Amino acid sequence: FRSLTTCDVTRDGEVIRLNFVDVSGNSVSLRLPFEQAGALAMTLPGLLTRALTARYGNESSRYVFPLGEWLPEGVADGRALIVTLKTTDGFEASFAAPLDMCRSLASDLRRESAVVAAMAPARTN
Repeated sequence: FRSLTTCDVTRDGEVIRLNFVDVSGNSVSLRLPFEQAGALAMTLPGLLTRALTARYGNESSRYVFPLGEWLPEGVADGRALIVTLKTTDGFEASFAAPLDMCRSLASDLRRESAVVAAMAPARTN
């Protein structure tokens, strides 16, 4: 494929369509059933990281999405949050996170941000 042109969803939500232009300039449409589209979405970030590792030979390589915002939402049963992470360019993914995991994540973020801040060079005006 040369480029992704558009994406859409059938009216019933059962099929995701990815529309491309191939190297010859022809329009091509990839139709994925809902379940397969979900499986693809779960697989691509890991494949991108593996591709970076193969390209640069660095096992610590990660394909990183720029975090633009997050939205925590309570769930009716009160035992979890839905945490939606959004990039600056419109990508978003939502995760179900049990409350204990949310507390642990908050603690880890606080600790790691303190370590990073301590390592940062002092700013001068």
